[in-house]
Amino acid sequence: MRFSACVLSSLMLAALWSSSVMAADVPTVVAAENTWGDLAAQVAEPDMHVTSILNAPTIDPHLYEPTPADARLVAQASLVVANGAGYDAWLDRLVQARGGPPVPVIKADGWTGWHEGDNAHLAYNLPAVAAFVGRFTAACQEADPQHASAYEARGKTVMTAIQGVLDQIITLRAKVQGLPVAATEPVFTPLADSLGLVMKEQVFQVAVMNDVEPPASAIAQFDADIRQHKVRFVAYNAQADRPSVQRLMAQAQTAGVPVLSVREIMAPDTHWQDWMHGTLQQVVQALGQTAP
Repeated sequence: MRFSACVLSSLMLAALWSSSVMAADVPTVVAAENTWGDLAAQVAEPDMHVTSILNAPTIDPHLYEPTPADARLVAQASLVVANGAGYDAWLDRLVQARGGPPVPVIKADGWTGWHEGDNAHLAYNLPAVAAFVGRFTAACQEADPQHASAYEARGKTVMTAIQGVLDQIITLRAKVQGLPVAATEPVFTPLADSLGLVMKEQVFQVAVMNDVEPPASAIAQFDADIRQHKVRFVAYNAQADRPSVQRLMAQAQTAGVPVLSVREIMAPDTHWQDWMHGTLQQVVQALGQTAP
């Protein structure tokens, strides 16, 4: 009995060791935000393991300060994924500090349609998302050629999901094109542009994005447009709150102007395509409330 117990114990230890070695052999992908991490996971897993640093929808990516644990993740990564466009520059610093051989970094701003100074909220930009998925799929195939066909198949599945969101946009655009809307920050703007909506209050939005208080004239204009119902809804970035924004949201509720809550980070356990479909459904509901 003692011998059997010894053998059993040895076998268990061997199995655990083997399991840990296998886990260590799986390439890892580290994403700055779960928006890009989810898209990466849909392509890469189970042949790679994907970890997103920012997962909580209450965190403002612009103001995030990385931790030593984040640095360790990046140091061990086989691929790194980011939004780019100056949006998550803190990840660039972690990549530069990691040492060793260079790690491939796939950024959404690598899309040929993006130029310096353009809107950095690329998770709401479908052409940028599709380009990212294509480049990330190719990066996976290069890093792990043994599973190249699996990456290709999963990449095509994600592209089909992106097309599904685009189809919803095309259908909705025919109904809402030309309607004026507003936002507290240019998070939703790429999606608004794709819908043909006319985005107002640009000065206010840029100020909030740059973490400064908007000028009094921009606040007054925003307030007047709400009171006079010159905007059909207000897209509100719940991750960038400030007193001037709170006052305007209260004013919108008083005036009966719908408020569309948008975020830069998805809720946990959400797929990007479901997030987009849900946001578009909110647009339908918000415009329906104010339809003549």
